[in-house]
Amino acid sequence: MDLSRTALPQWAELPPLPNREDAIIYEVHVRDFSISSSSGIQADKRGKFLGMVEAGTRLTEADEIATGIDHLKELGVTHIQLMPVYDFASCADVEDSQCYNWGYDPRNFSIPEERYSQTPFDYENRVREFKTMVDEFHKAGFRVIMDVVYNHTFAKEMFENVSESYYTQSDLSGTGNSIDATQPMVASMIRDSLEYWVEEYKIDGFRFDLVGIFDYEDFGNWAGHLNQKFPGRNLLLYGEPWNGYASDPREASRVRLGTIGRISAEHAGVFNSKFRDALKGNNDDGGCNPGDCYVFNQSPDTWRIEVGSRAGIRFANDAETRIDTWDPMFAMDPEQSINYVSAHDNLCLRDKILEWAVQQEIDSDSPYLRRIQMFANGVILTSQGIPFLHGGVEMMRDKQGDKNSYRSSDEINQYRWQWKADNSDVLAYYKDLIALRKAHPAFRMTSWDAIDSNIITERPRDGVVLQTIDGAAVGDSWTSILLVYNSAGNYEQSLPPGDWKVALENSDPNAGNGRIVTGALTVEGTAVTILYQD
Repeated sequence: MDLSRTALPQWAELPPLPNREDAIIYEVHVRDFSISSSSGIQADKRGKFLGMVEAGTRLTEADEIATGIDHLKELGVTHIQLMPVYDFASCADVEDSQCYNWGYDPRNFSIPEERYSQTPFDYENRVREFKTMVDEFHKAGFRVIMDVVYNHTFAKEMFENVSESYYTQSDLSGTGNSIDATQPMVASMIRDSLEYWVEEYKIDGFRFDLVGIFDYEDFGNWAGHLNQKFPGRNLLLYGEPWNGYASDPREASRVRLGTIGRISAEHAGVFNSKFRDALKGNNDDGGCNPGDCYVFNQSPDTWRIEVGSRAGIRFANDAETRIDTWDPMFAMDPEQSINYVSAHDNLCLRDKILEWAVQQEIDSDSPYLRRIQMFANGVILTSQGIPFLHGGVEMMRDKQGDKNSYRSSDEINQYRWQWKADNSDVLAYYKDLIALRKAHPAFRMTSWDAIDSNIITERPRDGVVLQTIDGAAVGDSWTSILLVYNSAGNYEQSLPPGDWKVALENSDPNAGNGRIVTGALTVEGTAVTILYQD
């Protein structure tokens, strides 16, 4: 194919991103986001690349409730992370419009998936549609991240006739095979594919599925190469620092929390699983391991909340200091910590909360559960590092308790845009916290030194983490900030001398509004509270 025939007339200017810590990532599946008739998206674009970027859509013609890309603009995130959009093997019959899959079964790593094209057999136009989607996202102010699955292939037939050595001897991915990037040609293939997506399609970053099957040096080489090849782009590269529950003889060389700090100069990061577990607890039921479930106030270990809210930066500013494989203090730079409580895998946040509520004999309609929905990502959106939101969490999306919906029906996976109307209070909270984060650099510091020097963290009582932030030192208009996470009951927080303004309290974006308090403040439980001086 002559790729010059797929060129757009002109690419839009790339949305600005001064620092990687300025990113706010939103994970979304093309079909989930656009397949429902409630999306208002044109029928022929639903479940397609171009449905993702159709502007002007509404829940109904009679209201002003924005859906689709207009909803994302209203929400205010900066990066759209697309679940697999390369060519995957499942649902091979494009005429079968009911077949569904997330796409974590790669066939061709560097080709857009045909199911998301309106013209799947017009190869040039399929490429053009993908490019148009990326370009329209850029025009709307979003950067685009691809979810990539280089850790395995659909079947060994992909590479075994080239060389049997391209696969590891044991199945590290838990999928039937895993790719061996210690083989130079495999590492080169992955690097070339990444470069191709950035060069040809203007992709702005990559989320690596099971990056933990790879050596951290290879991951660093790929990231370093891209950042040298595309200077100034501030590309994001991050992944899951674990494998498919396999024993690995190269464990010490692989991407793990304990090794990612060694490649901080290459700008590569990982999901902060220790912070996630401390906040949410078990992934597939309502349970809590000891010290977990901070947002549920289940005897939480607040030390891991303290550490996670500081981007998991290492105890010492030294990448060569050896640390434990799963040390919660692992990052050499805040951009290395991708902070989250839920993603496409496992129970989504609403279903996790509902499972927990059943165990606690709490009614599913309880307002308390809505507070937890806000509190969980309230912590994420005010922590140092890079926040990551699972698509739909801002409107209390559920999947009817499905723990692994990778091939479940649209009935389970689709966005029901009526959620947005039904849960406007939750949405308002997420919008408010995103806007606050974007307005204040004190919540997105850019170095180990900045966090270490300008944030004092305390645990004044059970369930409470208090941060005193020197905003003036990082150029914030709020010169001094008090940030309180409280998972327990209400309590009186003494304030430093002077007048303080309340920016956020009570899980209510309309609360605070700069009202002045002195001396002390009643801090509510299951809430993020923010005070400041300017």
